[in-house]
Amino acid sequence: MRVPRAMPQGRRGPARPVPVSGPAAPAQAALAARRARAPRAPFVLLVVGLLCGGLVSLLLLNAVLAKDSFRANGLRKEISGLRIEKEAKKSANTRLEMPDAVAKSNEYQGLGPDWDTARVITPDKPASRAASDGQTPAGQERVPGTGQ
Repeated sequence: MRVPRAMPQGRRGPARPVPVSGPAAPAQAALAARRARAPRAPFVLLVVGLLCGGLVSLLLLNAVLAKDSFRANGLRKEISGLRIEKEAKKSANTRLEMPDAVAKSNEYQGLGPDWDTARVITPDKPASRAASDGQTPAGQERVPGTGQ
């Protein structure tokens, strides 16, 4: 023996077209079918609208990040070029400070060594004085008024 199932309270089953006899039967069936599908359309449009909005926002975010990335890449290249230029100038300056380059520059300007006032240090003759002659060693300075 079969017992019919009871429907839970507050919940209705899907709308079913009621068979109607007569000339208006097909029109009423189509109307009942449209009523059954009508609540889906706003939800589908909402979901499609949210997906499209999310897609547009992601595309805009991607474009903004790509623009910043191109700018950062350009700055990196510029910094690299400046570093190379700095190293080249430093190398050229070092070459110009070498004794041979200084001697050639002096010769070009008409300058030469002054042999009359040159102090030549020879190993058999001691220098006239040491660099520290007449100076008090550090920590042993005289303190005025103490006699030391």
